[in-house]
Amino acid sequence: MNTITCIGHSGFAIETASTTLIFDYYTDHEGVLTAILERAKAIYVFVSHSHRDHLNPDIFGWVGRYPIARYIIANECRRKLQRHLHTDILPITFLSPGKDWSDGHVDVHAFGSTDAGDSFLVQANGKRIFHAGDLNCWATEHEQTENQRRKAIGDWQAVLHTIKAQVSHLDLAMFPVIPNLGGDFARGAREFLQAVPCDLFIPMHMWGRDSEATQFALYQHPAHGQCLYLPQGASITLPR
Repeated sequence: MNTITCIGHSGFAIETASTTLIFDYYTDHEGVLTAILERAKAIYVFVSHSHRDHLNPDIFGWVGRYPIARYIIANECRRKLQRHLHTDILPITFLSPGKDWSDGHVDVHAFGSTDAGDSFLVQANGKRIFHAGDLNCWATEHEQTENQRRKAIGDWQAVLHTIKAQVSHLDLAMFPVIPNLGGDFARGAREFLQAVPCDLFIPMHMWGRDSEATQFALYQHPAHGQCLYLPQGASITLPR
């Protein structure tokens, strides 16, 4: 069985028969994470970048308490972590965009971001999973000059082109949908789904504006697969 649980914000846990994947743990208001960690057989912890709502230092306290197999962390975090941790004695792999890591059970490819760090393509237990981190189209109508807006769109389309060229299908994608951007805030999600067929799409990083972010008509098309809102603490079984 493959189960995904929304821990909160951009944090998710995906449980399979043999592995548990934790993405961008920030906070756990619903108190669901401890039970997930306690029943895990092998835990892979992903950190897309160093912003505090994606990197919580508490994750390194899990070593010795839970079966941590590997931390897969954006190389952008390396200097920040090395100021506070002996990273050489922890099971950490730092990945830059374009790089791969595999241990025979979990395969990871790091793509770029339009903010900081990485986005991740992960293959585990027969599933192709994408966590975008802060990859998005960060163009706004009111807070940027026209040149800044064009650059934001160009940066986004460059990363999306790279992903489209290498990814033909996803079983699951977790992607930011942020009403705070204003205007066409769903542009990134819509263009991502147009570029990469995805069986299940889950929005994240909504900063409490869930009802606006989950107006799926803004970016859903029948050919794109299912778009699903997963509240904090809720779990679903992934489609076979």
